[in-house]
Amino acid sequence: MTQLVVIACLAFDHRAPVEELQRFKACLLQCPQVEQAMEVCGTFDLIIQGSCSDVAEYTEGMERLREPLARFTTRAETSFVARTMNRPTASTVRSGAMWLPCKDGRRRVEHHRIDKIVAEGDYMRVHVGDWSCLVHDTLAHLAAELAGAGFVQLHRSWLVRITFIERLLHDGRRWTARLNDGSKVSVAKSHTQDVLRIMAGESSTDQAHSPTPTRVTEEAAKVNENIMKLTS
Repeated sequence: MTQLVVIACLAFDHRAPVEELQRFKACLLQCPQVEQAMEVCGTFDLIIQGSCSDVAEYTEGMERLREPLARFTTRAETSFVARTMNRPTASTVRSGAMWLPCKDGRRRVEHHRIDKIVAEGDYMRVHVGDWSCLVHDTLAHLAAELAGAGFVQLHRSWLVRITFIERLLHDGRRWTARLNDGSKVSVAKSHTQDVLRIMAGESSTDQAHSPTPTRVTEEAAKVNENIMKLTS
């Protein structure tokens, strides 16, 4: 059942008898709707968090407190919590997204939305669909930041999301990756083994979900055979 979360801020009349004021505070803490209270310094002296099933219960509770509130407080303000917002940790932001420069500042882009990163001199161009931007960074650093997010380095200037690779073309002993945007990039020999092993690993993973596991197994075997030819 949906409940109203209530925050009440109270400023006490410091001319009130101390013992009576303490009893009033203790009485507030005994209310079943009160979840926690904090004594603070500043505009208010006490902040209370509680919850009610609906506005009627809240109104009824405040009516019962009307007399002591008039006696012991000089100011009382109540707010209803519309929603809570949790601050993401640095590790969460780092593992799931990166902040990229844009015209008006910075744009948060989740890792899985990045298609490819291409080196342009001392800068890296990050492609996100039809949009791209230049980042003053190294490909090695970006590859480390995207580790575990499903990216593969095709050669020293290209870092590509694996699912953005549409096809691997083989011509003799050379491999070329055709991407979903129609572009083609040669796979450096030093990275060929990693690329093919990743593709073979994806085929093996998909086997459990495929309606034709035999065909997928054969495709994985062919990829492994190509690995053996390249490394022999």
